[in-house]
This record gives sequence, C-alpha cells and structure tokens, in this order.
Amino acid sequence: MNADQATYRRLHDEIRDYEGDSLFGDRLLPWLRANDGERRWLDEFRARPGNPVPPATSDETCRLYALSRVVELLQLSFQPRAPDAAWNAGSVSRDEFHRFMTALGMEPIDRPGFHPFFHEIVTVDESPGEHAAPELVDVHWPGYVLGPLLISRAGCRVRAGRRHLVKEIAERSMLYWAYARNHRPSWDLSRGWGSNSQWRTEFRRDYALGGALHYNVDATQTPFAMDEDLDGRERMELLRHRCFVTCPKRQDDRWPYGQTLVEPA
Repeated sequence: MNADQATYRRLHDEIRDYEGDSLFGDRLLPWLRANDGERRWLDEFRARPGNPVPPATSDETCRLYALSRVVELLQLSFQPRAPDAAWNAGSVSRDEFHRFMTALGMEPIDRPGFHPFFHEIVTVDESPGEHAAPELVDVHWPGYVLGPLLISRAGCRVRAGRRHLVKEIAERSMLYWAYARNHRPSWDLSRGWGSNSQWRTEFRRDYALGGALHYNVDATQTPFAMDEDLDGRERMELLRHRCFVTCPKRQDDRWPYGQTLVEPA
C-alpha cells in the first residue's frame, strides 16, 4: 500500500466496522472535510489530456482502486442480500451516497437506455420474446463518472429476451473486477494477497472518449490458457459485462484481465 491510499483505507475500515445509524454524518462528512486534497487530485485527473486516453501511473491506478473499494462498500446499502451474503458495513441513503460522490467531483450517469459499459445487471425480468433487446427498468444504485472516466457502473434491473440475457446466468455468474457484492459472487485481483499487498491492485480504467467506448485501457497481458475454451464472442461478453450473461460455460477461475476493446459509443 502506498501513502496516497492510506486515507481511503482508513475510511474503508471505518465504514466496514461502523455500527451506528449516521454513517454519513459520523464518518463520511468529516472525511470529506479533512481530505480536500483528494478532490483536487481527482479534478486534475479528470482534466488530464490524452491521445485519446490520458496516461496514468501504477500508483495512480492503485489510488483509484482504493477509492473504488470505498464506493463499493457504500453501494452495499442498495443491493439485494443473498442468504450467503458475506459483507456487513455501515449504510447510507441514496441522497447521502450522491452527496459523497459529487463532493469528490463525480457526476451521476444519466442514460435512459441499458448499456453494459454504464450498467451492471442486478436483476433480470425475462421478456416473452427471446430476441427482445435489453431495456432499463429500474436503478438499484446510481453510477458515477469522473469526466470521461467510468468510476462505478449503475446497478440495474433490466428486461430482455433470453438471446440477450439469461436470467439465471446474468444474475448469479461471477462478477469480475468487483470487490464487494452481497447478491452474487464477485472477484478482483486483490483476492489472495496479504492485508497490505492487496491494496496494490490497479483500478480498471474504462473511458467514453471521442464517440468511442474504451474498455480496460491498461490491459497489456494475453489471456491465460484457462480461457482457451472461450470463443471471441464469449470473451467480449465477459469483458463488456464483467460477467457472463448468456454463456453457460464455467464461470469461475477466468482471466479476463488481459482483454481490451474499443467500440462506437
């Protein structure tokens, strides 16, 4: 863990251990007042130019990952809770979550239609027509961007035909690049490391820039042999949705982290 992550780690631990009924007033608001430097750094990061994707150091992507851990703990407030749920943390209202995110300079995602770049599937309503395209029905929690950089997708209820979304797969398959979920299995690259080294995980950067969507822009590796059973469409499904939504193949122990994609917005 580097020094820039320390303030997020302290807040993360306070959220996880909080047992009161006013997390925002007791923990989040004092943290915001004491850490205005984070807002200034995020402002600089948002305005950074690129060609087209802005550069970022490993330390900076780890700093963004530390922020994302805090965000994911707060999002637990709005998630369904499975019987085997493992996470307990202090909760916030939707308005308090919005106040925290916007105080750091982030903007809510405001899109009327479903797109896997911006929306994480939480619940699927099956349409009677198997070819019916996905429609956004409701938002469990809002998503946020930092300028063109996606910070967190919105968690959504979606209606679609089974050609596009298979309910039992899309709702319960392993969600990659995800730290904390109480309604489905999740996995990110921090798993299996010690309490300090796990914070060296880098944030997945996705950008909406110049009429294009750039997925996982820092990917530099080729997929491991364990994914040789996936064809190109299945690999792209896993990259775009961060989980399988139609693919019935084994959904754990995958390695999607080396994949990248640019597609029209």
